[in-house]
Amino acid sequence: MSRVLRKNYIGAFMVMLFALLLNICAFAAEYKADAEVPFSVTMKGDKASSEKMTITITPIDGAPEFDQDSITVDAKKGETVKDKFTMTSSVGSSSPIDESSAYDESAEYMYESDGAYESGAAYESGAAGETGGYEEPKGFLEPGDYEYEVRQISGNTDAYVYDDTVYRVIVAVRNNEDYNLEATVVAYKNGDKKAKQDIEFVNVYEPCLTDPPVRKVVIEDEGTAPDDVKFTFSMKADDKTYPMPEGSVDGVKTIETGVGEVEFGSMYYEKVGTYTYSVVEKKGDAASFTYDETQYTIKVVVEKKDGKLEATRTIYSGDKTFDEIVFENHYAKAGEKKNDTTSGTTSGSSTTKDNSKKHESDYVPDSGSGSVLGAVRDAIEDGPVGQVLGAARDLVEDGPIGQVLGAVRGATRTGDNSFMMVSGLCFLAALAVLLGWIKAFLKRSR
Repeated sequence: MSRVLRKNYIGAFMVMLFALLLNICAFAAEYKADAEVPFSVTMKGDKASSEKMTITITPIDGAPEFDQDSITVDAKKGETVKDKFTMTSSVGSSSPIDESSAYDESAEYMYESDGAYESGAAYESGAAGETGGYEEPKGFLEPGDYEYEVRQISGNTDAYVYDDTVYRVIVAVRNNEDYNLEATVVAYKNGDKKAKQDIEFVNVYEPCLTDPPVRKVVIEDEGTAPDDVKFTFSMKADDKTYPMPEGSVDGVKTIETGVGEVEFGSMYYEKVGTYTYSVVEKKGDAASFTYDETQYTIKVVVEKKDGKLEATRTIYSGDKTFDEIVFENHYAKAGEKKNDTTSGTTSGSSTTKDNSKKHESDYVPDSGSGSVLGAVRDAIEDGPVGQVLGAARDLVEDGPIGQVLGAVRGATRTGDNSFMMVSGLCFLAALAVLLGWIKAFLKRSR
């Protein structure tokens, strides 16, 4: 083979080899895959507060690190915030020299030291021996399954029940139809690989609350209290920063009510601690009322149990504890007397006929014998004999005998007068018989 032909073959071979090397470099430059891991954070609850929440991603078993190892989002109350972790893969750079850099012509050689390319000459950008522009390869550069854990760091608000779910993320890197790499991301909840899950953290706002009731009682010592009188009560926090019901101003809530029960409103607690308040009744100017000057203290102890807040309320005044707050006002209007349904006992003797008859009609025997005597008495008084007895009774009561019987009856007014009544009836009956006999005797004599 001639020398010329040999040179042509060598030249052609070198061209083909150079082209092949260019293709290999181009292929290697594209053989990588990028990936994204999206997530969302929700702050749930009617009275939820905004909070900054941090989400972390941790490689497992030597998986390459993402561009971010944690992301902090500003989560608004009642809203859902979305963000994502990113992986920007790179095959790295083996050329430390920027084409635009100028260098000393005497330093045309390069050498490798500990994986970094260095130059023996001084570049415009630095001194001799300085590391060049080498970039390490990173990310997904070959097929495989890469695993990560994604979790949320709990916040500082005790009222939140923070989502402590741990997601297992698998990035599956495969060759695609163009002989490039492609990444697919799937997530599983708490290690359960049966179903794919979106990565979402839901934090629920669950503060504990208390609503101290106040009961108003009016005691009517004399007269009847008006229904339209209003009473004023005040609750004051020992620290203005303590939770208070809606409508409070500078740690003070004032309410107004009549007789009955009223509430200051709900107080929501979102942090563990001890909170104290004082409750009093404000003295009013309603006439004839005496206001209750008792001062109550409300102590609320908030603790977190099983991940939730619980409030324990204690009400006390001095060294006494109470189940509720009760204020008692007294009403006493001068010149008025409260209606009394209890009849008083009458004492003394009755000397007139009307009083005597009222006393007898009001008398109610407390034994069986009294009932029988009453029936006999009614039967006699309703018949002819009763008429005669009535006339005889009037005659006797108007005479000396009636005065004696009245004195005796007055003397026994306060005791048991059953015997005196029986004796009186017997006497009247004997007198009636005597008068009848006298009347009949006179007729016969004529």
